[in-house]
Amino acid sequence: MKYYVTIYIEPLVECFLDCENENFIDTEDFTHAFLGLTKGKSPDELDEQDKELIQEKLKNIDWKDFDKKWYEAKKFSEFNDGFWGFGGGGQWYEIGVLSGVIGKVFDNNQYVLDNNVNKNCYIIKKLRSSQTFYPSNRCTLEISQEQYETLLANIKDDFNTTKEITPNSQKPINQNFNYHIKNNNCVHWLQKQLRMIGVNVFEQFNIPGSFMDIFDSIRETHNIFLKFQAIDSNLESILGTKTFIKWVNEMIGNKYMECILSDKKDRRNNDVLTTPLVCTIEEQERFYTYWARREKTIKVYKRLAEYLQSLNDKTKSLKGRFLFIYVSNNQGFILDPLNNYELQQIDELDLSIPANNFSANEFYPFIFIPKDEMISRMLYHKYDYGNISQEYQKDRNEFYFEFLEGKEIKDYWSESYHAINKRVQNECELA
Repeated sequence: MKYYVTIYIEPLVECFLDCENENFIDTEDFTHAFLGLTKGKSPDELDEQDKELIQEKLKNIDWKDFDKKWYEAKKFSEFNDGFWGFGGGGQWYEIGVLSGVIGKVFDNNQYVLDNNVNKNCYIIKKLRSSQTFYPSNRCTLEISQEQYETLLANIKDDFNTTKEITPNSQKPINQNFNYHIKNNNCVHWLQKQLRMIGVNVFEQFNIPGSFMDIFDSIRETHNIFLKFQAIDSNLESILGTKTFIKWVNEMIGNKYMECILSDKKDRRNNDVLTTPLVCTIEEQERFYTYWARREKTIKVYKRLAEYLQSLNDKTKSLKGRFLFIYVSNNQGFILDPLNNYELQQIDELDLSIPANNFSANEFYPFIFIPKDEMISRMLYHKYDYGNISQEYQKDRNEFYFEFLEGKEIKDYWSESYHAINKRVQNECELA
C-alpha cells in the first residue's frame, strides 16, 4: 500500500486583524496551510474516482450526493485519514513577554469554522474554497508506512493536547501552541510535523513569501529521494530519511556536488527573488541567504540523481543498501544502516573491495552494496584489482577525500574527475 501526505494551501479572503500593530491588514498575501493524509490512493486518484462516480450516477439518473467530493467527508474512510491544521482557537492574550492568539490543532480542517464565543464551541461554517483542493494548491508527497503512521500519531497527540481549548480559553496550553502569525503559524506547525518524520520542506521560519512558491522544489527533491528509497528499504525508516537529509546538508558548499546548475532557460524560482519585498533589510538578508542555500540544496539533489541514474543505466532493478560518505575538516565519515547510521570516522577506504574502489575512482559520495552478488560483479568487476599497493591505496584515498570536501585537486587526472571538473569550470564557474 502507498501512503501520502498532502500540503494544502487556501488563499484567505476574510480580513484579519494585525493584533501586534492593532490594524487591519490586506489578506491577499495571507494563506492557510493544512495537511491531508491518504493511504492506498493519492488525492489525484481520489479526484479521478469522483469523476468516475459522477459518470455512473449520470447513467443511473442518481442525483443523491451527485457533486459531493471525497474531501468533504468528516469521518475517516478506507483511503482518507483526515485533514489537520493549526490555527487560532481562543482569545488574544498577553502573559509576561508572551503574546498571541491561543492556538489549537483542528481536525476536519478542510472546513472553515466559526469560533462561537457565545456558545463557546466551534461550528462548521463552510467548506474551504474549491481552489484549495486544486492540484495547483496542493503538494502531495509519497511517504513510507512508518512515516505515515508516526505523522498521524504525532498530529493526534497535538490534537488531543489542545482538545480542551475553546473560543473562550484565556491562555495557551504551552508556548508551543501559542499561535502567532509571524513566528508560530499554520505553516510552521506543518513544517515541524513533516520535519519530525524526515521530509525536507526547506523550512523558512521568519522568511517572508508564500509557502506555495517552493512546492516544485519540495516535489523535485523528494522524488529524487524516493529513487534512493526504492532501492534501499532502510530509507523507509524515519532514521533513514533524516540521515539522508543530514548527508545532503553536509555536501552543501562542495563545488563538485553543486556543479549541476538548472538550465538557464528554466529559472522558475527567480521571479520570487526579483519580487520587491516589503520587509526590513535584516529580513531581506535572511531571505536571500535562505534562497541561496535552497538553490544549492537542489543542485546537490540533482547531482545525486545523476549518480544514481548512471548505476541504473548499468543494470536494472537495483536493490541493496547505500553507505553515505562525506568529509569535513580532513576527516572522513561514513553512515551505514547496518550500524544504525551512527557516525563512524574513517581515515581511508579499503580499495581492495571493488565497491569501495568504484566509488573512489568514479567519485561517488556513497558506496552501493547490491543484495545480488551477480549484480555486484556486473557493476564492479572492472574495479576488482585484487592486491593493491599501499601507494595506490594512499593516493587514491587522498584524492577522493579532497573531492568529497570540495577542495582543489592538483597533480591528478582521470577521465571521471576531468569530466566533473570541466563541468565545474564551464557551467558553474566555481573553480
